Amino acid sequence: MVAIPKVSGILSCGFLLCLGLSDPTSATDTMKASQFEGNGGEADQQEMTSQKQGIHVMQGDVLRIEGANYVVKGLDGKEVRLHADNTTVRTGNVKPGDRIEAKITGQNHALSLLTAP
Repeated sequence: MVAIPKVSGILSCGFLLCLGLSDPTSATDTMKASQFEGNGGEADQQEMTSQKQGIHVMQGDVLRIEGANYVVKGLDGKEVRLHADNTTVRTGNVKPGDRIEAKITGQNHALSLLTAP
């Protein structure tokens, strides 16, 4: 009679343990599958993080440079003044007439200024 409660206790603990482990393993499998399909990859996560922080990418032609500000005409035809400082990542020497790709914040601070091909 004492053996039946022990056996049922062990079985119920094993059952609960299996339930607790099923979610992380299925979540891991789902994550791996979505990465192979191209969904939920690292680039998508970075893009989502950038959108949450108000960072976006723009392309355009540099019209003029006024001190620490770059006046860029975007592909949509609008002129935008981008502020660059010593934290801005640059490739080479950006000059008027260059086509650039810039990562900018909502306050038009340039995080990077890269010459576009």
